[in-house]
Amino acid sequence: MLTDFMQMAIDQAKLAGVATYQNPQVGAVLVKDGHVLAQGYHHYFGGDHAEVDVLRQVTPEQARGATLFVTLEPCSHYGKTPPCSARIVAAGIRQVVIGQLDPHPIVGGKGRQYLLNHGVDVVTGCLTDKVRALNPHYNHFYVQQRPWITLKMAITLDGKINTETPTRTLVSNHASYIDSQCLRSQFQAILIGERTLTIDDPQLTVRLTAMVQPPVRLVVLNTSTVALNHRLVQDGQAPTWLLCRQAAASDDQLRNSPNVHVLIGNWTPAAISQLCVEQGWQSLLVEGGAHLQAEFVAAELIDEWVSYIAPMMIGGTGLPAVTGAAVMTPLTFEQPTVTCLGTNIRLRAVRKEVK
Repeated sequence: MLTDFMQMAIDQAKLAGVATYQNPQVGAVLVKDGHVLAQGYHHYFGGDHAEVDVLRQVTPEQARGATLFVTLEPCSHYGKTPPCSARIVAAGIRQVVIGQLDPHPIVGGKGRQYLLNHGVDVVTGCLTDKVRALNPHYNHFYVQQRPWITLKMAITLDGKINTETPTRTLVSNHASYIDSQCLRSQFQAILIGERTLTIDDPQLTVRLTAMVQPPVRLVVLNTSTVALNHRLVQDGQAPTWLLCRQAAASDDQLRNSPNVHVLIGNWTPAAISQLCVEQGWQSLLVEGGAHLQAEFVAAELIDEWVSYIAPMMIGGTGLPAVTGAAVMTPLTFEQPTVTCLGTNIRLRAVRKEVK
């Protein structure tokens, strides 16, 4: 019976999708005498938490003595909203069943302890694996202290991503394009290198749906001058960070553009990962190009691989994927998921070391 109610809470949590942004997806169900009184979830970043959403739907008398099923440990601190643990105690909730303790250091274990200290019976570990699957990027960020990093590419049957000419080669089909847009929406930052910027002139935006917090666009460059006439520094549609190895006269000009940041430094994969930590970006999608992705592979800073494979071949002169990668030991992955997208195939796999 406990698992049935927790599954209902999990289903509620999923309703929010990416709208929770840097907050986790959380669902809750309020039960009394075996009957469901209310169901709710955290709707959007900065909004009421799932526990509050549920309690708002019932009277004080209904809530008193009830059991609350919640996918993630209730918070016990003041953030964008007041602490949920105190609200639960004040409502007279008899028992709280928690799917997963919160890995966030501000919360972790403290919400549970607050409830216990105030006489609330607490059960933890209900459908934990399913609950963890709701927020893989959030969990990874706070457990590993770095963003979840995914490498994404479109490749041919012979492992090429482009012809040898400095022009864009369209590899994937429309179904893969739609799927890759959905993939983008799941990440808080997107990264490309200078060659991808100059050849593809990408927007790096999610164009299938409006997003309150669109992914931040990151570009590794030698100098910012290269970016002057490209769309992502001109459209103002999403925050754009130019990660430059050298300073240039164009830096100040670009810093005056809407939503553009220019940083100078030695932008190794480790440095980029640390920037994500400092900015709170929990997930990073490395879209290109081959040399930049190779640097992440060599640094072993990769948690997931997504390839869109097209039924075509470019030949020996084409640019291979992940050019120049060198690792001390081979990177191994879990059993991949394979999805047919018309004439294309999507291959998605998570590294075995990632938990």
